[in-house]
Amino acid sequence: MRHCLTIVASGAVGLVVLAGAVYAVHSQVRPTLASGPSDTPAMAAPTAVAALGRVEPQSEIINLGAGGLGGAPQDRLEVLFVDRGDPVKKGQELGYLAGRAEQIAQRDYVQAQLDEARAKLKTETEVDQHHITDADTHLQQVLEVSPKKIAAQEAEVKVLEAALADHQDVLNVNRSLFSSGYASRRQRDGQDAIVRGDLARLDSGHAQLVQLQQQFEFDKRSSQIQVDLMKATLARARADFPIASLEKQVKLADTRAHNLTLYAPIDGRVLNVLVRPGENVGTGPVLTLGDTSKMRVVAEIYETDIGRVQLGERATITSRALAKRQGGKVVRIGEMVFKNDVLHTDPAARTDARIVQVWIELDDAAPLQDLTNLTVDVLVGDPDAPQQTNKIASSETQ
Repeated sequence: MRHCLTIVASGAVGLVVLAGAVYAVHSQVRPTLASGPSDTPAMAAPTAVAALGRVEPQSEIINLGAGGLGGAPQDRLEVLFVDRGDPVKKGQELGYLAGRAEQIAQRDYVQAQLDEARAKLKTETEVDQHHITDADTHLQQVLEVSPKKIAAQEAEVKVLEAALADHQDVLNVNRSLFSSGYASRRQRDGQDAIVRGDLARLDSGHAQLVQLQQQFEFDKRSSQIQVDLMKATLARARADFPIASLEKQVKLADTRAHNLTLYAPIDGRVLNVLVRPGENVGTGPVLTLGDTSKMRVVAEIYETDIGRVQLGERATITSRALAKRQGGKVVRIGEMVFKNDVLHTDPAARTDARIVQVWIELDDAAPLQDLTNLTVDVLVGDPDAPQQTNKIASSETQ
């Protein structure tokens, strides 16, 4: 029993000693915590954004191929007038596909047919126009002369009618005098013969008048028919020569030849030649162009950092290929999130990062004119400020 009490007393003493030790340690730590932040400086929040970027012309890189020109995938590149590094002007012919020569020959053939058809049509038109003029002149003659003849005949009939009436009165007087015995039979019969002659001439005058009127109507209809016939002949001649269809064939062949020609869409320079004469163009580009007189940098900013990038903000571009840093400013911020295209040389860097493209206009683009697609380091913001690098951002998002 005494032994058990001794053990309990020893345990109680041990607990007291342990409690005292804990209190001493707590007493030493509390002043330290109460004294506030330590003298070690804290890491400031990053304000600048670092990213990778690529150099490209402001015109962007233009992939010029046969597919966009109407060429078939099996077309072969016939000739190429430029090579890598050559300057080009907008609208300049850069090369021909093999099918162009055939289309040019087809166009020239149809053009020759068109020229012949136009010459024949011109001759036919002149002849038919003369016929129309002649028929129209005859019609005008009928319309002007025949009415005058009819009018003259009508006047002649009126004269005959007047003479007949006068002679008829004289005959009536002679008949009355003959009945009374004051005139001889010879006088009466002579006057009667005159009246019969007047009647015959009047009937003849009426017949001629009717004939003139009928002839006028006939000549008028006949002349009008001749005019219409000549005009129809001219219209048929024009229809017989397929001028419109030949013109469309020439235009079609010319358009096809144009589509089989490589034209420079901008003023710039040939950056690369991907297909050489004699090779099939396929569906890819034949060559790439760009206006290297105006260069820019496209930075790939992580989606988590894009909120700290502002339009007009200064940017610094560096690369081992450049003798010195290049300055610029942010002129455009993309509206879509993409997978990164520019890969870091660091094997620990992410290759599937989601980024937003930011376009940077350079202060001096001359040193970068010959460095299209160069990978550069981009720092958006104050270069002396703490930086949020892509590597840090990638570690945060992983």
